[in-house]
Amino acid sequence: MAELVNSSRLAQLRSGRRARVAARAIPDPQPLSYQTAEIKKDLDLLLSGLGFPQAVLPSGGADQTKAQIDKLLHRLEALTPAPMPLAWAETPGGLPRVAPVLLGDWELVYASNGTVVTRTGLAQLLLSASQLPGVGISDITQSLSLNDKGNLVASNSAVFGFGPLGGWRVGIEGVWRDSGDGKTARVLFDQVSVKPVSALGLPVPSWLPAATLNSGGLGGGGSGENRSGADWVTTFVDRDLRVGRGKTGNTFLFRRKPPT
Repeated sequence: MAELVNSSRLAQLRSGRRARVAARAIPDPQPLSYQTAEIKKDLDLLLSGLGFPQAVLPSGGADQTKAQIDKLLHRLEALTPAPMPLAWAETPGGLPRVAPVLLGDWELVYASNGTVVTRTGLAQLLLSASQLPGVGISDITQSLSLNDKGNLVASNSAVFGFGPLGGWRVGIEGVWRDSGDGKTARVLFDQVSVKPVSALGLPVPSWLPAATLNSGGLGGGGSGENRSGADWVTTFVDRDLRVGRGKTGNTFLFRRKPPT
């Protein structure tokens, strides 16, 4: 009987030892920083191959590449260090604050189905003639900042080049309002701006002010909270990249612009 008990204990010890050795043989999961860096490398390769402006236009024959990019973005979204960037903390006065990493100037480098800008007739005309000097669309930027009331203000702009007629930066500005889940914003645009950036091949002085028009809410609906807007979900943001999704499922990838 004693020999049977000892034999059973010996078998248990051997089994436990084998389990510990097997566990050590399984590699530890890669840290999130490593996974994120590898995904970013793959994105850079695909975006370089796609090129601008194709990366921000509707597919146009690049469906396979865009499908690969979309898969990488899904993987990136699962690693976001700021899952609720619109409800990061509370200020002493009780106003909601956004994640600081969300603020800054962001260049659009990818859109799964184009953008409102690149789908317009004017944009398509400029893009079709983009082989001509000074003609085309460039520098599609979204700038996010806090105003004096603590509201998150978005300024979307792009430079339209008209050859000898010069380049013009056209922008729309409005407020992001948290829809309640900390990542979905209702964007209400109410100001349009136009500013020359070049003329006859020469840059225009940066101090020249832009012409602005208060629209009272683009798309109708009048002023106030009931006016028309757009829904925007921030699904990933870190110090380098930001991913957003529109209500229709369109995916946007932004890269942070270096400070000037």
